[in-house]
Amino acid sequence: MAQFLLDLLGGAETPPPPPTPFSFTDPSTFVFRNAPLSDVRWPLASAVVYVSVVLLLSKRRGAGIDTTRLQAVHNLLLSIGSLAMLIGTLRATVLRTAAEPPSGTYGRATFLFCEHPSIEPNGQLYYWSYIYYLSKYYELLDTLLQLLKGRPPPHFFLHVYHHAAVLIMGWSWLEYAGSLQFIGMLFNMAVHVVMYFYYFMRVLNLPTPWKRLVTQFQIVQFATSFVCFLATLKLLVVDGVACSGTGTVVCSLLFNVTLLHSFVGVLVKGSKPAKSDKATDKAAKAK
Repeated sequence: MAQFLLDLLGGAETPPPPPTPFSFTDPSTFVFRNAPLSDVRWPLASAVVYVSVVLLLSKRRGAGIDTTRLQAVHNLLLSIGSLAMLIGTLRATVLRTAAEPPSGTYGRATFLFCEHPSIEPNGQLYYWSYIYYLSKYYELLDTLLQLLKGRPPPHFFLHVYHHAAVLIMGWSWLEYAGSLQFIGMLFNMAVHVVMYFYYFMRVLNLPTPWKRLVTQFQIVQFATSFVCFLATLKLLVVDGVACSGTGTVVCSLLFNVTLLHSFVGVLVKGSKPAKSDKATDKAAKAK
């Protein structure tokens, strides 16, 4: 009775509306906090399990199994999937850019270098960042398929380090709405379209006369990330602009430095005539 009287007098609080359910087919409904695998324990636990399983399999002795067909399908799916993500992210970036005010230091594109501090990782553009993050779990199969053949991937440490780290990095981009992430995504997706198609061709022993371009494209990606970092640094230090997720920007830069150093070293070794083909293949496989 007391609750009924309170309701009549307007004393009861109106319960908040339930959150809009997330639909993979409707990017506009995306809210990272409500999405599967949004808890930090997922990427951390997955990275630990991945490294543990990979180290165990790497010590395995004996003949491996033929994974040629599985690897071919896997690589082709990743190439096509990367192309789909690239197109989706480009479209969402164009729409977001058109909706941004033109008053920023870099015009409507300022958010690409310096995300708004109050932004929440929701909506279409962050939906594609989320799909990109999920794809990093599927990419872990790269290592497992190679190990099942009975031998570890070339540049084993770099390969495992990269796959484990990008899980956490992809999550942090979403959790902290990291600045520069969309430029990084677009470049990485473009690289993966080419790289995984190269893997697809190689595993089927099809001719790939453009193989060195894969490593060179990756180096261009890393070098471009440094230039973009300087653009963001200018906004932070010179203009005094507050940006979202600056910690993730620094971590991503340090991560790219380690990868760039490794890829340049492999490319230099690959420039020797007698070893060029082999070294270029190894550089691509590490990514």
